Amino acid sequence: MLDSTVVEAHSDILWHRVVDGLTRMTAATGEADLSAAIEEISLELSGAEACRFFMVDCVSNRIVFETTGRYLVLPDTEREVEALLDWLRSQPSTRLVEDVRQLDWPLQAAFGRDVLTGQAVLFHHQIDERFHCVLLAAMASGETGFDPERLEVTISLARHAGYAVTRLLHFKLARREMIHRTALYEVGKRISSSLDLSEVLNLIIDALQTVVPYDAAVIFLLDEDENAVVEQTIRGYSPDLDAINLKMGEGISGSAAETGRAIIVPDVSLDDRYVQHRPGTKSEMAVPMLSGNQVIGVFNIENDRANAYDDEAQSLLEAFASQASIAIQNARLFDDARRSRLLDRELEVAGEIQRALLPRAVPEVRGLSLAAFSEPSREVGGDFYDFIPFSDKQLGVAVGDVVGKGIPAALTMASLYTSFHEFANYYVYLPSYVIGHVNEVLYEVTSADRFATLFYGIVNLQENTFVYCNAGHPPPLLCRKSGETVNLHAGGLIVGSFEDASFEDGRVYLDDGDVVVLYSDGLIEKSNLEDEIFGIERLEQAIKDCHDCPVEEIRDHVIAVWRAFVGGGGQDDDTTMIVVKKES
Repeated sequence: MLDSTVVEAHSDILWHRVVDGLTRMTAATGEADLSAAIEEISLELSGAEACRFFMVDCVSNRIVFETTGRYLVLPDTEREVEALLDWLRSQPSTRLVEDVRQLDWPLQAAFGRDVLTGQAVLFHHQIDERFHCVLLAAMASGETGFDPERLEVTISLARHAGYAVTRLLHFKLARREMIHRTALYEVGKRISSSLDLSEVLNLIIDALQTVVPYDAAVIFLLDEDENAVVEQTIRGYSPDLDAINLKMGEGISGSAAETGRAIIVPDVSLDDRYVQHRPGTKSEMAVPMLSGNQVIGVFNIENDRANAYDDEAQSLLEAFASQASIAIQNARLFDDARRSRLLDRELEVAGEIQRALLPRAVPEVRGLSLAAFSEPSREVGGDFYDFIPFSDKQLGVAVGDVVGKGIPAALTMASLYTSFHEFANYYVYLPSYVIGHVNEVLYEVTSADRFATLFYGIVNLQENTFVYCNAGHPPPLLCRKSGETVNLHAGGLIVGSFEDASFEDGRVYLDDGDVVVLYSDGLIEKSNLEDEIFGIERLEQAIKDCHDCPVEEIRDHVIAVWRAFVGGGGQDDDTTMIVVKKES
């Protein structure tokens, strides 16, 4: 019989190794690293011959993470995963069986029944509303089973693995959501700046690939005279293929156009509606493009993998289809307006609205020097800037950009101006609170495709601070007298698109001679004849070249450098710049 001191020492060593293992899991930086850590640590510390850990996404009914253990074949289809979850929920969280062959596992391929006959432990746990983790570990034939301590170790490792994997998966989901929003935002910006239908549809179909991968895609437009959907923009099909035109109700896309509903086909070989245009296609999804309740086209994508698309992919494709619908309607409305010669008057009215909302003069604040520059585009856009003097020691300064052009942009800008001034005139409100209010108002009074970027900051000369909030706007530059440059990016997302968006304040200290330059994207995104954009780096260098000059000279120098770079040509976007310099 072992001395109790020896047993305790052995137990202490084991649990120290457990702590080291948990630390390794927590520190894992990717799926492969975490998978290897879970499997190696679980086998080593549990004493098992084989184990398999995996995570089930209860929303999509899919296995979204797994270790590489070879003794367990995981379910393939959503139906099998759903059956597995139902079975697991009928089991205790920890189940010990004397012989792994006695485990009534609901899968066709079982856990090593032809290899292992030893004791096995099944542990499963619902981590949160979305993820459910499972660990199955088995001893080799003839080996001693799990003693109470080894069982406790195995469960502890499995539970911690579940939380480590969940953190990783939620990070991936958040990152993917950000990629999706960024792609949609960029598409929205391009739609607002171009009325060339072909250009915008090509942008949309290419941007979709980053969020919903496909092997072939086509955007159809409805031809009412022919009662058919006609190919407009295409990717991934043979160049020798004739134009793809489908009658209403013909094929997957024609059926989506006829019913006005999205269609997901997991396996095209089993769907009689499928019309083959490329031999490699295994699955397909079609989403109608709508203008109100009217179908104006269809967005169709195909994949060389069966069961490639689910409800989440459908929602994303519907979002892109909505953007395509906007582009189509914008282009058609633009053509109609041109033909009826009403557009010039619309732009004139929009310009009057915009000019009426901009400040007529730069305020005078002792201790600050201010200069502004604003140049509208050929077709009225939605740049916005303002100054709000609170006292002889505090000044609010704002710059924003409304998506779109013409009357819609001008009206959105008017809503932005009104909601901004409703709270910004009160110094007691922090910039983040004011922008949060603007977001609520724009979300309520504008359509989903109307939004804005907005930067608002307050200079406090008593405390030598600049407190600000940046809602998706190009970050202003704080160029210190020392030569250091700081990007003012703290804040949140764009205003007007997300009902529950949250915003935070940033704070920087200002010394005598420091210069803050606020600007709109028209300044940095304007390109020259070589298709090079002016960019933030050139803006920063232009400011540094005349940092010690008066603000009017800084403004004039930056604009001169900008004009020299971009060359001739008209303005296709508003350009705004505000220079704020702290004087001694």
